[in-house]
Amino acid sequence: MRRYIGGALLALLATTACSRKKATGPVIQTATVTRQDIVVDVEATGIVQPVNAVQVRSKASGQIIKMPVQLGTRVKPGDLLVQIDPRQVRNLYNQATAALAAAKANLNVTKTQLDRAEDLAKQGVITRPELETAQLNYANAQAQLATATTNLDNARIALEDATIRAPIAGVIIEKDVSLGQVISSATSSASGGTLLLQMADLSQVMDSTLVSESDIGNVKPGLSATVHVDAYPNRAFHGVVQKIAPQATVQQSVTMFPVLISLDNRDGALLPGMNSDVSILVAQQDDALAVPIDAVRAPRDAAAAATALGLDPQKVRETVQTQLAARRRVPGETTASSGTLASNTRGTDGAGDPPQAAQQSASCDSIQAALERDPDARNTLRSIRQRMRDGSLQPLEARKQMQDVYQRLKIDPRAARACMMARRGANGGAGGPSFSSGGEQLTIGNTPPHPALVFVQQPNGTFEPRVITLGVSNYDVAQVLDGLNEGDRVALITAAMLQQSQAERQQRIQSRVGLPGVRQQQSTPRRGGT
Repeated sequence: MRRYIGGALLALLATTACSRKKATGPVIQTATVTRQDIVVDVEATGIVQPVNAVQVRSKASGQIIKMPVQLGTRVKPGDLLVQIDPRQVRNLYNQATAALAAAKANLNVTKTQLDRAEDLAKQGVITRPELETAQLNYANAQAQLATATTNLDNARIALEDATIRAPIAGVIIEKDVSLGQVISSATSSASGGTLLLQMADLSQVMDSTLVSESDIGNVKPGLSATVHVDAYPNRAFHGVVQKIAPQATVQQSVTMFPVLISLDNRDGALLPGMNSDVSILVAQQDDALAVPIDAVRAPRDAAAAATALGLDPQKVRETVQTQLAARRRVPGETTASSGTLASNTRGTDGAGDPPQAAQQSASCDSIQAALERDPDARNTLRSIRQRMRDGSLQPLEARKQMQDVYQRLKIDPRAARACMMARRGANGGAGGPSFSSGGEQLTIGNTPPHPALVFVQQPNGTFEPRVITLGVSNYDVAQVLDGLNEGDRVALITAAMLQQSQAERQQRIQSRVGLPGVRQQQSTPRRGGT
């Protein structure tokens, strides 16, 4: 009877253990390698600004008696903008005109006297000092004529300055004075004079946007950009990156670089001050063989990924090292030392030098604190991400909804996205640019070819490691240059699987070794015992 009960208990324990092991085993999801268009872009927000905005000031002082322009008035070069009371400057002009006429008459008289004095001096009628006096009077008359001419020119300029005309063709975008107002001169006033109005040529505008430090390495002058504004939600404005400011600005502890994008605005649809969503096209590969980012890992993560897939870590590691060594022996093949992913000097997490990493960490802490204070907003963001993952919400719409939540919390969406990418990188999360717990990351953008590791499903359902070469990549897929074929199925190695594998490994170690000192205490014989 005891043997029967003992056997039943052993069978029950074995069945329970098998069912528990089966229940806790990870479900390995796979994805198919397909061909698709890979678009790598940098997203930011900006403000529409005129290319050449002119501040109109007056060099004359006085009261405005005529102002035929209003906000939005289109003017041509030479059109009247402001007329200042010209009575005083006109009087000065008339005086200068009369003074010039008198100076010319005086010059003629002194010239005649000089000629007469020279003739008389030759005849010996007048003395030498009298001749010199006539010469001096003629020289003074010449100086008076030059002074009168200069005064008349200055009076003419002052009279013309009382009439302010359009220096360029454009639109009045700001009006700072009104009819009847007394203004001060821009040349004689220490404050720079009164600003009358601002005008700009709106046929060419630019978008001034701020790009985060982690993305600025992918932005170059000449790249095409697409701009969307709220005023025209169904219209895309196309432009070109003109220049990148060399001096960075810091917003909410995040380093940003101003980028100027020129836009064609001949129809006048874009107005200065409009907020915009900018997408700068970094790279694009049409009909490229693509593998999901979730399936890609650094070769150095071979052991951890093998454990998560239920494979022998030692065999997988040896296979990966053999494939990497074979690639290094092939002339012209891109390799990475020590089996790690090659990357550009800039990573997507902004890590690099310690001060920048610490600065970004402080910004992420403040963003996390703001989300903790508003649980509803945090739950809304989670719901948006979940719907985007399951396909019920399009990525563009999801991004717009998340930006609305961040703006309501007064959080910079670019800083929040950078922190999310950095957090995924630190956790080895799926869907982000990080693949290694050791800090190795896949650089997003148009990167040089570099090796990576995937696990390809075989016909019998098992997985084999394979080192492939990747090209351009975004946050969703990466271009496969070699190592995979269209239709291959690869394992999606998520962060949860890696964490679960590590936790199970720790549990196995603890179950074998036990708590420190326990086995040692049990193995020590007690005194007086057998």
